[in-house]
Amino acid sequence: MVRIDVLWTDEDGTPRVAPAKIEDRSHGGFSIRMKYEIRVGSMVSIKFGSEQVSGTVTNCRAERSEYVVGIKRDSAAAADPV
Repeated sequence: MVRIDVLWTDEDGTPRVAPAKIEDRSHGGFSIRMKYEIRVGSMVSIKFGSEQVSGTVTNCRAERSEYVVGIKRDSAAAADPV
């Protein structure tokens, strides 16, 4: 698992950042595990090292004490390597 930082704006409009781990990735998106729930439809940025990729949350489910979040990469970012 790769450690990353996830940046998003919560439902109150407050900018948030939290650590997460990439569980799975594909050309079209990511599955990440983190301690916070992110609302479906939220725009997120994933930062790892000097790289940053953006996308939209497509699903979020609780699993034990964490959340598994599915993210669809922005089409412009889909060509970027990760």
